[in-house]
Amino acid sequence: MLPGLQTAAAVYWGWQTAITYPLLKVVMIAIPIIVWLQVRRGGAPLAERIGWKRTNLRSGLSVGIVMGGVILAGYYGLLRGVIDPGPVLAKVRSLGLVEYYWYMSIFICLGNALFEEYYWRAFLIGELRSYLRSKPVLCIVAGGLFGVHHLFAMLGLFDLPMVLMFVLVTMIAGAVWSAMRCRGASILDCYVSHVLADMAIMWIGYDLLSRAL
Repeated sequence: MLPGLQTAAAVYWGWQTAITYPLLKVVMIAIPIIVWLQVRRGGAPLAERIGWKRTNLRSGLSVGIVMGGVILAGYYGLLRGVIDPGPVLAKVRSLGLVEYYWYMSIFICLGNALFEEYYWRAFLIGELRSYLRSKPVLCIVAGGLFGVHHLFAMLGLFDLPMVLMFVLVTMIAGAVWSAMRCRGASILDCYVSHVLADMAIMWIGYDLLSRAL
């Protein structure tokens, strides 16, 4: 629940964001390392546990292209005329990032996706496997927690029904990436597909900003 706590405190409520956001991020980076050090002392195969292995990225690219296509089709086919771009512009402007939108987008697509795969699919899936033997249940739980994390990031941007729909989509995406890991896919495939999905979302963000400016 730490990612949800971070977005709630630092993003939604804005509690000392300059302190709470990096502090909780450091905690979320440190906890898996501490756990993995204990795992290595026990002789467990760490690379296998976190999904670190060679891959041709075929599954990552295919899943990412499908996800990105679905996201863009849903936006342009159903939501473009419904979403109010004003709150998105206000949020980006409050962060002073309107002129640096694509720099922010690159960071989110490459950096934040890397962190999320590190925490959710490398760490969380690896550890939950010890407690949840059923792969479908594991994927549902991991996807659900992943959605809660995004709930607080979107509450200030969209109406509640829209937020709940977006959260459901992130839960499904989280469950798909979790299923990829459970089926033996490399963590690198999860990362590549995550980057492609985020690229589609950042393009939508750009379109919303362009309409609001």
